[in-house]
Parts: sequence; structure tokens; C-alpha cells
Amino acid sequence: SRLTRCSLSYLMTCFYCNNQHIRVCMLFCVSSGVPYIHKLAGKCSFSLRMPGNSDVAALPADSTDVLLEQMCRDLDCGSIYAVNGTNSPPNATCFHGCLYRDGRLHNCSESVGGNCTGVAEVICGHQAVRLAAGADRCAGRVELWADGRWGTVCDDQWDLRDAHVVCGQLGCGYALSVAGQGGPFPPGRGPIHLDELNCTGREENLWSCPAAQGEQDCGHKEDAGVVCSERRAVRLTGGSDRCSGKVEVHRNGSWGNVCDNCWNKQLASMVCSMLGCGTEPLKFSQFLPPLVFNDGPQWFYQCDQNTQSLWECKETVNSANLCVTSKASGVICNGSLGFHAATTPTMTNVAVATTLTTGAPSLVPSEGLRAYGLLGTVALALLLVVVLITNSVICCHYRRRHAMLLQQTHASPRPSAEHHNSYQCAVDLVKVTANPVQTEVPPNTRYIWTQLSSAESTSIDTDYEQYEQSDEKPVPLSTFRNSRRYRADVNPLTSLEGLCEECE
Repeated sequence: SRLTRCSLSYLMTCFYCNNQHIRVCMLFCVSSGVPYIHKLAGKCSFSLRMPGNSDVAALPADSTDVLLEQMCRDLDCGSIYAVNGTNSPPNATCFHGCLYRDGRLHNCSESVGGNCTGVAEVICGHQAVRLAAGADRCAGRVELWADGRWGTVCDDQWDLRDAHVVCGQLGCGYALSVAGQGGPFPPGRGPIHLDELNCTGREENLWSCPAAQGEQDCGHKEDAGVVCSERRAVRLTGGSDRCSGKVEVHRNGSWGNVCDNCWNKQLASMVCSMLGCGTEPLKFSQFLPPLVFNDGPQWFYQCDQNTQSLWECKETVNSANLCVTSKASGVICNGSLGFHAATTPTMTNVAVATTLTTGAPSLVPSEGLRAYGLLGTVALALLLVVVLITNSVICCHYRRRHAMLLQQTHASPRPSAEHHNSYQCAVDLVKVTANPVQTEVPPNTRYIWTQLSSAESTSIDTDYEQYEQSDEKPVPLSTFRNSRRYRADVNPLTSLEGLCEECE
């Protein structure tokens, strides 16, 4: 009993005495040693173990935090972030008043039982990392914990080598892509812990990478993000929208299918809920023609009755026995508009495509699609009727207006020549005659001049000057207004015709 209290192990040695066939066995008490640090995931995550076995060492609750904080600081892992403890058995040894040095506890006093806790896992601050605002724990905005607060990482010089470290810390494989300003993940809050990282990809955590010292010049719009290869995601491809199609699962950097011999209404409802496409499948089996696998892995799921997510189910990949006679699984969720016929499959990162991925036409119409098609046809017919009525009304209006214009035109007489454009051509001829050359002198030439001049308006000048009566032989005259526009040698009738043509 004393040996048990003192945490001693036993060593039995047997030998023969004096070549006599007498075996002598001796029992030695050997100290089992002191607890030591057993690293779990890098140097900044560990547990306390006993030498020679896998038993977890127990520490009293009142001194555990102080001692473990010292261990994290000594390991250059920041302050303590979390401790996962276990209840120690009643007869377990508890270590008191220990000092930590070189990865072990020293100068401990021991007791049995008491208020002690087994130190199963210690996570120091530099090991604490998470990916936030993503659809899965292996994708999102990079966040680190330090000085009691979560903060972000600046995207300056952020690349795949830096992101590999994060994915490795989280057990999420390797980095597929990185994100920064303008990426798919929203900005974070709190301090920006690291800037201008320059990792090799082999570090245990981001705090081990070279980084800029001093004040950062980043804002949260430049927060770094990553998508790791073990990101778990589900999508539907080949359907008329994101809520219908063939089920595809992303793991280890590739998209695979789900075997239909494990596929049922429960799994189909899970997938619809995970995609935000309702909670009930409209159709989840018996697709014609059957859906075919792509070149990725084939997944087989076994779920309990109360499972809410596909990731909580037991999964098996590429099992020849389980999926030997299977086809690919598909589903039409009640949030879908339904499938439509097409022949060319489309594969996208989002579950949006135009046909089931079969290589042949797939006709799986839904009531929703029929209703939308009927509504579209009715709307188009109404639009055509409205256009026809509008065109008919406009046509009748213009025909009536044209007829009225024609009637007014025929009813109105054409103005007479003497009033036509009188404001432009005020010729007002008194008399136009083609006077033959007179061989005889008129009896009274002054009378002729007086008659001609009296017919002229005083407001209009004449080209003819008055002259005294003489004995010379008279010249025949043909008088009309605006004689400046006509030469004297032009025939008056011809000039009149030209003048009227201009006026018209």
C-alpha cells in the first residue's frame, strides 16, 4: 500500500543460487518518475503524461492554471488559451507544489485522491487559430488568439505558404486558395495581430513565421482568408437551379458523389436543409435515365435517426463493396423550380446548372415549372392583344384625320390670280398691250401721257420722266410698274409671264 501511495513501480528479478535449482526472486521498488509534457499538435498543444504509460497526470485545481501558464510561456507559445481536463479516479496520485523545468515537473509532493484534475489537453495561445465566416471550419477568415482577444491577419504578402500553416494547425489538409481584400469573407473585428507574414509552409503555427514588427498599416478590409482542402461542402449540379441536381460532396480538394444505395429521404432532407432549399425533397430517387458518377470519390453515409447534418454521419469513401452496384444520388428540393430538359451538363462551384449530368436528355418537369410556363404564355398573349388593339386605334385615327384633310382641300377654291401673292407682286397693270408700231402720230400726245401718269400710284416711282411736247416722231409706249426689274427691250408679255412665275 505504501508503494502505491508513493507512485512506485515494481521490478522483480529472479536468479538461481549456487547452481542449485533454487530460484530466488527479489522485488525492487523503482520510482515511476515525474509528469512530463507530451506534445499533441505541435509544441503549443500538449498534455501531462506519466512516464512508461499513457496515464494522464493530475494536478490540484488551485495550482493548475499558474503552472500551465508557465509552461506555455516557456515554450514560447503565448499565454494559456484552454485546458481540457478529466476527473481523476479516487485512488489516482495528485502532484502538488511542482516546479517546471526542461519539459518536466520537479520537486513534486504526492497525495492520493483529493480535488485533482487530469490534464488531458492544454492549448496555448499561439496554437489557437480559427477560420471564421465560412461555410465550414476549414474555410474562412483567419483569426488568431492573443492577449485574451481574437484578432485577424493582414493580407499583405499573404500567400499559399502562409495558408498551409493554418490548414495544418486545424487538421484541414493543405490550402487550396487564399483570399484578401475584396474576397468572399467579410471583414473581422478586434486587433490585427500579424502583418507581412513570410512563412515557409513548414512552421507549426503562424506565430513562428517571420512577420513585420511594430505598428500595422492594415484595416479590416484587408483581412486574410483561406480555403483548405478538407473543407466539407455539398452542392447540387445538373439541375435547373441550385436546389436540384446530382449530389456532390467536397473533401480533400475534390468533388465526389454519394452512392444511391445509402441514399434515402432522411439524407435528402439533410442536404436540402444544409443548402437552404427547404426541408423536404420533392424527388430523391428513380431518376430516368439513372445518374452517373463523375471522376471523383464515391461516398457512403450511415446516419442515426436524429442526425441533423451530413457531417455528423459516419462516412466511407471509395468502398468497392458498398458502392459496387450503386448509381449517383440526386434530389429535387421543395425550394426548387424543377428540372428541365437539356443534353449538355454544366459543372460549377455553385449548384447551378442546366441539366442532369447524364449525357442524355432528362425530362423531370415539376408542377412549379409547368405553372411558370403557363403564366408566361398567358402574359405573352395578353401583351400581343394590347399591341394589336393599340395599333388598330392609331391606324383608325390617322385614316380619319387624312380623310378630313382631303375633304377640306377639295372644298376650298383656289385663290384668284389677282389676289395671289399680291404682297409680293403688286404689279397692278393698267393695260398691257402689244402695241403695234404706229405709223401715224396720235392726235393728242399730251392726253396719252396724262392718262398713263394718272393711273400710276404716287407711292411708286416711274422710270419715265415727263417731257415737253415736241415735234419729234412719237414712240409707242407700253407702261407697267417696277420697270427696274425689266429691260426696255424685252417684250412686255414675256416679262409678265416670267414675273408671275417668280411670284408663284
